[in-house]
Amino acid sequence: MDDFAKTKDALIRELQQLRSQVTTLGQPYDGGPADAPLDVRQLTALTKAAESLLGIHDLPSLWPRVETAVKTLLQADRMALYLYDNDTNSLSCPYAIGLSAEYVAHVNRSFENSPGNELLYHLAPMWAEDVQNDPAFNHMQPHIQMEGFRSLAIFPLINSQGGSGGGLALYWDEIRPVNTNWLNTGYTLAHMIAQAINTITLFSQTNESLLREKQLGEISRMLNTTPDLPTLLGSIIKMVAELVHADAGLLGLVIEREMMTFYPHNIPNGVNLRPAPRPRGLAWEVVNSREPIFLTDYPTHPEAMQKWIDVGVTHFMGVPLRAGDRCLGMLALFNLGHSPIQFTQRDLDVVVSVGRQAGIAIQNLRLLAETQQRAAALAAALNRQAELDMMKNNFTQSVSHELRSPLGIIYGHAELLASESLGPLNDDQRQSSEIIMRRVMMLTNLVDDLTALLAAETQELRREEIDTIMLVYSLLADYRMRANDLGIALEAEIEEPMPWILGDSTHLRRVFDNLVSNAFKYTPAGGRIILRLKAAGEDVIIEVADSGEGIPEDQLGRIFERFYQVEGGSKRRHKGTGLGLTLVKEIVEAHRGTVGVSSQVGQGTTFTITIPGFMPKG
Repeated sequence: MDDFAKTKDALIRELQQLRSQVTTLGQPYDGGPADAPLDVRQLTALTKAAESLLGIHDLPSLWPRVETAVKTLLQADRMALYLYDNDTNSLSCPYAIGLSAEYVAHVNRSFENSPGNELLYHLAPMWAEDVQNDPAFNHMQPHIQMEGFRSLAIFPLINSQGGSGGGLALYWDEIRPVNTNWLNTGYTLAHMIAQAINTITLFSQTNESLLREKQLGEISRMLNTTPDLPTLLGSIIKMVAELVHADAGLLGLVIEREMMTFYPHNIPNGVNLRPAPRPRGLAWEVVNSREPIFLTDYPTHPEAMQKWIDVGVTHFMGVPLRAGDRCLGMLALFNLGHSPIQFTQRDLDVVVSVGRQAGIAIQNLRLLAETQQRAAALAAALNRQAELDMMKNNFTQSVSHELRSPLGIIYGHAELLASESLGPLNDDQRQSSEIIMRRVMMLTNLVDDLTALLAAETQELRREEIDTIMLVYSLLADYRMRANDLGIALEAEIEEPMPWILGDSTHLRRVFDNLVSNAFKYTPAGGRIILRLKAAGEDVIIEVADSGEGIPEDQLGRIFERFYQVEGGSKRRHKGTGLGLTLVKEIVEAHRGTVGVSSQVGQGTTFTITIPGFMPKG
């Protein structure tokens, strides 16, 4: 069975059911047998009318087809479609034929006091044969007389919830007695029209929902991809205003907690948007309460501002821009008095959701901007530090070079004097020459340490295979005589087999020379120095431990700083340059190793060096 046949059969079944339900002003109509069959012409016309109403997706396209169906089926001279809005309890007339605008407007304004009110509450058809002489329409007589029609029928339009959606009003210029078939036909036609309106409304709502979802998706993408805050702020308010069909809007952003600055969209000319100090106005009320504000009569609100009243603001929505527990500002949407659109609770819910997303996006961009600023400042500082390091290195290199030659000459002449090759010296002269030699040697050592430190920082280290056991044995051999002279026991504890080190032997030798020399400086006669060599996997661990004075705990954290020297060492035999341990740290770290220290005052100090190694082949 094709769609047309299905529609025809369904209409016939519905007409048979409706005959028993037809009433006039709530009373059974006695114009003929309730089951009197409709003639073939009426059934055919109703079927064609139903077919013509199918597939329409917008109301303006529906109205001409309704007019055609009304004239074909009921031969009405005039007609009007009244739609009822349950939210506002008001009528509107989107389509009328043969009626003056004044009459339609009067019906819209006064429908609650007219007999048509029965239509809304009882969903029953009504037929007045001679409306000009019907007492029920006395209050309408001036308007009826002016229009000139005589008979009137009103058929209910039932909405998708089963309530009143309005009415189909038909007017005849001549008196038309009520007729059962016409009453049934009108009721059925109104039912079909209501179904078409409901379908179009649902279709429109579905399309609007899809469009709104698409717009929300675009807003979400914009919030997640906009790279800078000014662009984001301007885009948010424009897109949200378009989303809810607002006439205008603005975004208020809190600055320094006490001032709000605004980003407008389509604000009427003449409205001055100066920054608003806390706490005046609805904008601050939204921010302070962190709750939305929804107004359908803006001018009556105590915080309404005259400048907005003057430009015609009637409806207002304000929602907070929240990021966690913080409120960064607010979104405000306006509709002006000339706008036919009114905000709904659904609009408010959508804008509240956007406000939450926008608050997080604004917070993220603020954090990004702050991070970028800090990164730029840090980069500038690092560049400046690199320039200073280069200047320092150049200065160190130049000074070392310039000092080395004159120091060598001074030392040579002092040594010549001390050897008495130029003549005998008395005790004071000999002592002075020895002081000169000692101090020159200290300066020479300082220059050597500076040069070595500079080399460790700036030069690529050599990579050669170093036998760690032989390195420790060479240290023992070099310092054995010194240990004997000072009365200090020099010992070694070596595990075998041991990994080797891939590194610069000259620099590594300087590391252990510094550590062993320090151990001698701080260890008294009768003390003990131990060189320990052990492995942890392929890592090489070398410890230089002494039983000397130890280092106070409050100074341990600074001993690797340049030129820092431990205070209070009463038993120190020599003063150093303060660069030895700094050099140790630089060289060890250049070999991808680490250096640590542990110490107890009066019991001694242990330096531990860990350097990656490898097991030699064979």
